Amino acid sequence: MFLKYSLILIALLFTLNAQGITLPAAMEAKFVQKVTNPKKKVIRYEGRLVMDNKSRFKWSYLKPSKKEVCSDGKRVLVVDHDLEQVSTYRMNRGFDLAAALKRAKHYKGRLYTAAYQGRTYTIAVDPKGYIEQIAYRDDMDNVVNIHLYNVHTYAKPMPAGRFRCTYPKSYDVIEG
Repeated sequence: MFLKYSLILIALLFTLNAQGITLPAAMEAKFVQKVTNPKKKVIRYEGRLVMDNKSRFKWSYLKPSKKEVCSDGKRVLVVDHDLEQVSTYRMNRGFDLAAALKRAKHYKGRLYTAAYQGRTYTIAVDPKGYIEQIAYRDDMDNVVNIHLYNVHTYAKPMPAGRFRCTYPKSYDVIEG
């Protein structure tokens, strides 16, 4: 499920420019992700994000545990350092979220909403129009809130090496 929402968020970040949101060729940021369950228990994750508009990304979770989710635009690699496990997945060619997200609507102020597969995503932008927060409710009725900060944007795509996950050869590799 994490993989599915990572792909949706990547698409959100790079397909809303028609709606007045400023989207660079590439960006990197720190993030705080809070997941609040229906009983109001909160899990807080922290890490770094690097992405570009070629569907390449790397989410590096640093706290409370170390995990990386990377994609070269064709395959997704999930490295769970606690489990010493790597899972690989082929990106779904039919995953065309761009068309759905181009219908995102300006809600008010610096807030936008985007609907996809029965779920609504709320996107907040900073005064320059860059995305700074995304919130949604997942399949388990958790409220997920991702706040981006220390955002750096670039006019050109980043080198491919910035999107690679690294892991010891001793990790188990599972083809998904």
